[in-house]
Amino acid sequence: MSLWQSFLIALGMLRLHKLRAFLTMLGVIIGVMSVSIIVMVSYGFQSYMTGEFQRLGSDTILIFYDPGRRERGATVGGIEGLTMGDVDYLMERVQSLDIASAILQLPQMPVTYLDREITNPRLFATDENFPELNRLSVIEGRHLTRQDLDGKANVAVVGEEVRDRLFPDKRALGKYISLKGITLEIVGVLERLDIMGETNARDVLMPISTAHSKYIGGDRVMFITTRPREGVSVKQAMDEVWQALMLRSDNRRIYRVDSRESILAVMGTIIGVAGAILAAIAALSLLVGGIGIMNIMLVSVTERTREIGLRKAVGAKTGTVLVQFLVESATLSVVGGLIGMGIAYLFGQGLALLTAATSWPSKGGLPATFPYYAALAAVGFSALIGVVFGLYPAVRAAKLSPIEALRSE
Repeated sequence: MSLWQSFLIALGMLRLHKLRAFLTMLGVIIGVMSVSIIVMVSYGFQSYMTGEFQRLGSDTILIFYDPGRRERGATVGGIEGLTMGDVDYLMERVQSLDIASAILQLPQMPVTYLDREITNPRLFATDENFPELNRLSVIEGRHLTRQDLDGKANVAVVGEEVRDRLFPDKRALGKYISLKGITLEIVGVLERLDIMGETNARDVLMPISTAHSKYIGGDRVMFITTRPREGVSVKQAMDEVWQALMLRSDNRRIYRVDSRESILAVMGTIIGVAGAILAAIAALSLLVGGIGIMNIMLVSVTERTREIGLRKAVGAKTGTVLVQFLVESATLSVVGGLIGMGIAYLFGQGLALLTAATSWPSKGGLPATFPYYAALAAVGFSALIGVVFGLYPAVRAAKLSPIEALRSE
């Protein structure tokens, strides 16, 4: 008897005992479905994060003052934070850098225009390179310029929500908004950008030179962003930045240098590991399904004892009977796995449509590319489970004596 004939007989047994076969395959169905869905959602979030970081610029390097990283007992050497001087120092010292931008977040306070007010804006002082490093565009007017920085101009670029709430007619350019202690002319409106739950729609950007000289004083900055020149890797630029900072701080570990690329890699690893652990837990149901297959194959051997005896009596070899029952158990697993794959695929399509309709977590929804490699691996594993757990019933059937089998009732 060929494997194909054994497979056709196995399908015939499935049709003969539909409900029993379905209940037997249920563990395999749930296992393959769960593994496929978990891998699909994990991959979807990884794709989503990659897309979000690419929108901001994955090659951007972030530099923070972080004295908590220094060794126990070490001092900060009189360095109390990042300053505008650090920006100039890095651009002069590190030849692999292209452009840099200093960012200072100001305390939250109301922004007003006549009798209108927005109470929860995000106030930032920065420079002309900030939009390029963060892939920001304007829908009206212009960005901050070097002339604004050099002249310490009282100008601002605002987000769409700030414009809409303060100016219902959406005519914001040339109007003056007031913060506590300073008045700024609106010269541009930012195009809305929503990234991982955050939005720039409530942002108000002013020149950092204006903030230092006319508003809060000093020359401190919260953090510095920069990027490597074309042809220079992010890792190489980060290493050179770190070496320059260590030289400036006399080897005190009071700075932290990250990149959006490295942050993305860490987050992707975390999601990938979490997804793998969950998939492994879900795969335990395949073992449960395998036990169910072994149980039903033992029942099948008992029910078909006379059939086995008749086959052996007319010349069927022990190996033929063994293969027949192994093919039947593997068929149960594979069919169950294929059903699980189909359910997971439909779930993925539904998830993609639902998230796109609700614009979560972004306007395009969550990418739900079906992981064929993971699904096929799960089906293959389920087939292996079927063979392993079907081995004992198959061996038991193959070892039956033809005379004893024909005598059984």
